Amino acid sequence: MADVEIPASELSAADAYRLMTDLVAPRPIAWVSTIDEEGRGNLAPFSYYQAVCSRPPMITLAIASGPEGRPKDTLANILATHELVVSHVHVEQAATMNATSMELAHDVSEWEMCAVAPAPSLRVRPPRVASSHASLECVLRHALPLGGLSALGGAPSTTLVIAEVLHFHVHEGLVRRDPRGRLLPISPAALGALGRLGGMAYTTTERHFELPRPPGAPRRKDP
Repeated sequence: MADVEIPASELSAADAYRLMTDLVAPRPIAWVSTIDEEGRGNLAPFSYYQAVCSRPPMITLAIASGPEGRPKDTLANILATHELVVSHVHVEQAATMNATSMELAHDVSEWEMCAVAPAPSLRVRPPRVASSHASLECVLRHALPLGGLSALGGAPSTTLVIAEVLHFHVHEGLVRRDPRGRLLPISPAALGALGRLGGMAYTTTERHFELPRPPGAPRRKDP
């Protein structure tokens, strides 16, 4: 079967987004809670999200610029306070998570509008989603502007947030340890993680398979 050759330089932003989200999948969803300098809360989902380091634990989160090149509330809050919480999204939260992606005025709370119950964090000020199976309390380490919007005076098209995880909250039923006290893998089916595919499609971790590493391959790789 012949390939269709598509030079990236010839793609519109919409078509580049289509290929990126269709091909780089499934993607985990970060349900990000932040507060502004006046203590007002914001909650929004992002699927340009990944774990990138274990020592110390760090995650990346790419946040596209809003209309007219202005930072979205999530990014503006992170840059102002240097704090965020990433809550895990499981399949039963799909509709609520999706509802929090709506565009709201800065002074309107997604927590209240979408009836999401918060729980207090221990190391940072933003709350976490009480019903999530896990949450990561994070602090900002780097914010890197990427791309550019020439029509908007060169404002970045996306900002890459690199954050360090200070504290993990994990549902008690998911945590298991071996006789030496080391953490065992969390059951993907029990975790019930929701992932993003292309278009409006999502997937879950309820079905999975295991594939042992080949002989001689390293057992783990630390970034």
